[in-house]
Amino acid sequence: MGSQRPLDAVKVAERLAAEAPESMRAQELLGRALVAVGTDPALAAFDRHAALGRAVDAYARAAALDPRNAALRHAAGVVCDTARMHDRAAGFYAEAHAIEPGNGQYAMYLGLARARQGRIDEARALLESAEVAMPEAADPKAALADLAMRSGDLEAAMRKVAEARALEPGSEGLRLADARMRRLAGRPRESLELLMPLDPPVRRQPGFADEIAEATAALGDARAAASILEESALAAPADAGRALRVARAWTRAGDAIKAAMWADTASLAGAAPEDVTAALRPE
Repeated sequence: MGSQRPLDAVKVAERLAAEAPESMRAQELLGRALVAVGTDPALAAFDRHAALGRAVDAYARAAALDPRNAALRHAAGVVCDTARMHDRAAGFYAEAHAIEPGNGQYAMYLGLARARQGRIDEARALLESAEVAMPEAADPKAALADLAMRSGDLEAAMRKVAEARALEPGSEGLRLADARMRRLAGRPRESLELLMPLDPPVRRQPGFADEIAEATAALGDARAAASILEESALAAPADAGRALRVARAWTRAGDAIKAAMWADTASLAGAAPEDVTAALRPE
């Protein structure tokens, strides 16, 4: 029943868009209604994907009807990213930035898109301009930290993430980024000191559990690392990716029985046979 309301909204929006095909507002309204359907967890993955694809098309039609609307192009880019159409998203972000080059948010999103495309120098310049435009915002600094980490400059990455955390000290996501950088810098104990005080439900979330397990393994306790991932995966047994990570961890820990059990779980959840086989192969 909960999913019926978004579907009804799509029907109304479709009728309006058909009656006013030259109306930017009508096309945007249809796009919004389709996004609501495409992000509804109660629907099947196939239906969500199809709705997001249609949402992208609706936003593209709306943007074409209002060529100087930067906000609409930015929104279209976000919808494309949600639909995993990242290159198309980059195109919309570039259009929004070209219309309003002084907008820090548009520069940041385009910078993130360029980083994803491997255009590192362009990404860095855009993120630095976003940082100047939004000096009190943590997001550009966090993005620059991630870019520096991926470029191998851990010192710059840790400096930037510290600046970001100073602006948002309560951010769990920034705490996780800080912990990851400390581990990569060869300081896994500091990583655990940051993450272990978090509430257990947070620690069991995939990103946090992965980092705690990596830091624990770096300290030489492969079995404890596998147990951490296992506890996280028990909350989502239908998640093939999480099950595969647990199988790999038990393989590294030398427990073939537990590794095989989790490999079977991953297979039942839809993991590719070659990935299941790889998870059981000693490194």
